Amino acid sequence: MGEDLTDGGIVEIVVKTSWPMVVAFLLHSAFNLADAFFVGKISAEALAAVSISFPIVFLIISIGSGIGIGVTSVVARFIGAKAQKRADNASEHGLLAALVLGLFLSLAGILAAPLLFDVMGASGSLRIMALDYINILLAFTPLTLLGFVGNSILRGEGDMLTPMKVMGSAAILNIILDPALIFWAGLGVQGAALATAFSRVYLLLLVLCYIHSGSAWIRLDFRNFGFDFRYIRRIFSVGIPSALSNISLSVGMFMLTIIVGFFGTDALAAFGVGFRLDSLAVLPGLGVSTALVSIVGQNIGAGKVERARSFILKAGVMSSAFMTLFGVVFYLFASGITSMFNSEPSVVAYGTSMLRILPLSYIVLGVVLSIGGAFLGSGRASLALLINCSRSILFSVPAAYLLAVEFGFGLDGVWWGIVAGSFTSFLVALLLFRYARLEKKEVDSPVNQSIA
Repeated sequence: MGEDLTDGGIVEIVVKTSWPMVVAFLLHSAFNLADAFFVGKISAEALAAVSISFPIVFLIISIGSGIGIGVTSVVARFIGAKAQKRADNASEHGLLAALVLGLFLSLAGILAAPLLFDVMGASGSLRIMALDYINILLAFTPLTLLGFVGNSILRGEGDMLTPMKVMGSAAILNIILDPALIFWAGLGVQGAALATAFSRVYLLLLVLCYIHSGSAWIRLDFRNFGFDFRYIRRIFSVGIPSALSNISLSVGMFMLTIIVGFFGTDALAAFGVGFRLDSLAVLPGLGVSTALVSIVGQNIGAGKVERARSFILKAGVMSSAFMTLFGVVFYLFASGITSMFNSEPSVVAYGTSMLRILPLSYIVLGVVLSIGGAFLGSGRASLALLINCSRSILFSVPAAYLLAVEFGFGLDGVWWGIVAGSFTSFLVALLLFRYARLEKKEVDSPVNQSIA
């Protein structure tokens, strides 16, 4: 059931809403880590095939998450403004948008994947395995996006626990299906893809059953559905910049994958493992950031702007502190952690260096993510886009290329370039927080009957 986030202590609300999000994202990361763990037992080449597929997978997830954030932001502001009917309508339009967009991405992805793998330098059996893996995931894209939006609806109404439970059971199913399909059924990388796809379908079914049962505040009634483009415009005004923010991470990763590819298949395998572990470490930041979308959205909708601002930096420092703890663990046990996924000496060496350098960015990354999440919650998604682009593309990629290739630091240069990008984006985020207006000029209120 949803929760009112416009009253109560700041630290209490941040912790209460963030920890289910952190656990939920941790469980979502289990999808990718499980694939990498079991596929790594096949061969380094199989692990590399999954690794070079990840930018495409991440692109799909980025778009789905972006639309989901748009739904969360709009639903949260309607809930804060006590406009229940409009929150219901926004949710229905969000699901429709996810279905249409998912169908388009599925077809476009299947057509574009071979070319993208060619650009990344994949050939022979590596390219074949990568296509076997990605085509299955692309076929299930519409259902994947519907699941993202379903969870986002619940977060918009302040319910963080139910998405956590749903994602947890789906992650457990994925971990069970991975070895069953990869080894026992003999499907290899295709088995890993099917395990993930089936688990995401299961997640969607759980969310829809929960909403249909009447346990949520939101009520979905497509029998009397009337399409109104103004809801789509509201969702996409946040969802598109948010998706572009996420896409910028995918594009940045794609570019970094090309740079890492200069150093061979083992380097790609290590990068795939390291990126998944890095994704695990940033979960506290992502959890707090996503919770802030709901917190700030509801408070902005209720007209409590200063209260909304008071959450941001405190939440950012908290998330950076937790991320730094992950970084310490990575630094101390980098070699052992990497070898759990693949024992090739060069893969372990590359992965160890990545896990000892990249965590330096965690010191500031929590604050960066929190400021971005606050701008998304308030509807100012373009500022969040600027912050994410500065981190993922504008600074990290050029720095990584210059240090790795031009200045001859090798793969270590890639990792240091990513760290440099994070610190530079930290400065950009602080400047925007200090000088930019948090809320939009027009905010929904209980008496405003127009959704335009």
